Amino acid sequence: MDRQCCMSVGGGAFEGVEDQVSPFGYGRGEGVDAGHGDPEWICSKEKPHYDQIFQSLNPMDGKVTGAAAKTEMLKSKLPNNVLGKIWKLADIDKDGFLDEEEFALAMHLIRVKTDGHDLPAELPSHLVPPSKRN
Repeated sequence: MDRQCCMSVGGGAFEGVEDQVSPFGYGRGEGVDAGHGDPEWICSKEKPHYDQIFQSLNPMDGKVTGAAAKTEMLKSKLPNNVLGKIWKLADIDKDGFLDEEEFALAMHLIRVKTDGHDLPAELPSHLVPPSKRN
C-alpha cells in the first residue's frame, strides 16, 4: 500500500503511528528493520542456504574475493551502484573480502532491496554479524 495514500487519510486507530517508536510504527519489522530487537541475528534464518552458496564460491582462508561474490550478487539483477552499496555495508572489516557472515549479510541486503525496501546509509547495529559486534 502506498504510504501517501495512508498518510492522507485522517483519523483512525493508527493515526500518527509512523512517527512513534513502537512495534507498530510505519515499516517496523520490514526491510532493514526486520529482526530489530530479536535476540537472534536476522541472517541466521537463511544462513545455511547462504553458506552453501558461499562454499560454492571456493573461499580461501574463509573469505571470498570481490570477483567471486560479484558473480553471485549479479544474479539479483540489481544495478551495479546498488550492489556496490550492499558490498560496502556488508564488508564490515573493510578488507575487500567477505567472510561467511558478511556474505550472508550481503545476501540478506540483496533480498531486502529486491523486496522493494530501501537500503540504509549505515548498517544498523542489529544487522552487524555476531562475530563483528564489539
